[in-house]
Amino acid sequence: MTPAATTKKTTKNGSSNKSSKKFPVARLAELTKSDRAKIIDPQTIFGLLPMRVYQHIADIGCGPGYFSIPLAKYAFDGKIYAVDVQQEMLDAVGETTKEVRLSNVELLLSTESKIPIDDNTLDGAILVNVLHEVSRPTDLLKETHRSLNRGGWAAIIDWRKEKMEIGPPTAARIDRDRAVKAAETAGFRVQSVYDLNEWEYIILLSA
Repeated sequence: MTPAATTKKTTKNGSSNKSSKKFPVARLAELTKSDRAKIIDPQTIFGLLPMRVYQHIADIGCGPGYFSIPLAKYAFDGKIYAVDVQQEMLDAVGETTKEVRLSNVELLLSTESKIPIDDNTLDGAILVNVLHEVSRPTDLLKETHRSLNRGGWAAIIDWRKEKMEIGPPTAARIDRDRAVKAAETAGFRVQSVYDLNEWEYIILLSA
């Protein structure tokens, strides 16, 4: 979800909460900049996933839709669930879907521990730069697993827990081993784990 460092959340009334790790809505535009593709390119990621054009896929922690919109274009005969805990992010996705005339995106306001999707609904799910933002990663992954069909797939992408010039503070990141353990505890089978680039790792999972 986040391309840059923050430990504050901007609330609807403009105040900030230092205890939150959510990306501030006031900086929403940073999440859709075209140069973000230099760090993480949706089309490149899609080539790594067992996606099909008819699948139902959730973008969990979707932000303003950096992945949701290209997902919806790819899965034109399926359905995309754009899921986020911040309504302003969902509003941004909704505006873009109208602009580009996409009708296969459903916007869902969630909490960190509850995703409003029925059991066994999804074929796939992506969680991009979101695990480091939640207080209980295992709970979010359990909800993701519950929502997936048996044999469904999921992909976790997050920042490597190393000091670097971009991304959230090192201390705020979730390291690869902890993310793998959380996924296994949630009921997933780990298919592969590797460095996606010099900044992030990817974990491919099956339900």
